[in-house]
Amino acid sequence: MSESSQLQQLTVAQLGQEQRRGVLILDTRPTEEFASFHIPGSMQIGLMGSFASWAAILIGSSETILLVVENANCAQEAHSRLARVGLENVVGYIVANKQQWQQHGLELTSMPIYRCEDVCNALRANLSPQLIDVRSWAEWLQGHLPGAISMPLFELSGDTVSVARSKPILVYCQEEYRATIAASMFLRDHVGDVGILTGDIQEWRACSMPLERPRDERIGSSLIRTRRTS
Repeated sequence: MSESSQLQQLTVAQLGQEQRRGVLILDTRPTEEFASFHIPGSMQIGLMGSFASWAAILIGSSETILLVVENANCAQEAHSRLARVGLENVVGYIVANKQQWQQHGLELTSMPIYRCEDVCNALRANLSPQLIDVRSWAEWLQGHLPGAISMPLFELSGDTVSVARSKPILVYCQEEYRATIAASMFLRDHVGDVGILTGDIQEWRACSMPLERPRDERIGSSLIRTRRTS
């Protein structure tokens, strides 16, 4: 952990300087904390999950990274796990502190979290937002929300985020880990109204949320395309 022990804790002023330099601000806090407040343009990948795996998939090896963490121990752990997947260009870390950041005039934003009941009521009232399902194709086949668009997280990148910007977006996955990552990516791409749906398919069924499955012909055509390209 020698590389982790050398990681510098930055001040708010230094954070601002790094922002202007265009570093990637990587927020490693859990969903609820990130949604409560975060730095606009930051990317969220929760440390308490498949942190390094998703970072390796979604972050370019040449990116310069600044960590937002809960405490110094989390910074050390994040730095070490990033190094193991080749993401070694970490300039430092800053501990999230809403009051301190606001006192220094740092711009902050938040992101709404919706429960199953909220979305179920919206669907029944025909007020559904643009639903983005970031689960895998295999999970999609098990059932998805009506009208949802399948965008597996591992296929997302800064170049492929393409959604209607005029409509509110609600991102969901099996729980909320991948959904929070994807939502932060949409927000980084300056997509306006973005929120996440918590819960999983069992909870959706428990609150009588309608689910759809792809028709047989869609599954068949997908399998044919897969065989032709393999």
